[in-house]
Amino acid sequence: MSESNTSSSSLHSVQNLDANSLTAKVLELQEMLVQSQEKNLMLSAQLRELERMARDGEDLRSELTNQGLLLTDKSRENKQLHQELARITSVLEQKLQEVEELGASVIELQHQFKNAQAERDLLAVMLNEAENAQRRQQASDDMNASNTPGWLRAFKGKSN
Repeated sequence: MSESNTSSSSLHSVQNLDANSLTAKVLELQEMLVQSQEKNLMLSAQLRELERMARDGEDLRSELTNQGLLLTDKSRENKQLHQELARITSVLEQKLQEVEELGASVIELQHQFKNAQAERDLLAVMLNEAENAQRRQQASDDMNASNTPGWLRAFKGKSN
């Protein structure tokens, strides 16, 4: 029996050894499982962060596309405004030239008007002098007529 005890004791120690090594192996595997789960959690968090960053990138790309379209529209509007301003500038330059020409015409007309006024004033003076001369002549004639005897006056009026 002693052999059976030895065998049984050795089997038991092999089983014990196997149980101890299995327990150690299980503990090692559990530790590796915990580490893998932690690593899995960390990778899941990183994956969520990367997905969020990808969504943010898509949102940013979409916003940039919208901004590009808006800038294209604004550029087109600016080009149209520039063309309109160039047209208006051209019209304003033409109108300014017309205003300058009208200003020159007004100055010429003012000069002509002043000359006409001066001529009118000169003619008025000459007319007054002629009227005064005629009155003097008339007064002189009347004076001569009053000095002329009555019977001679009849002949004098016919000679004029």
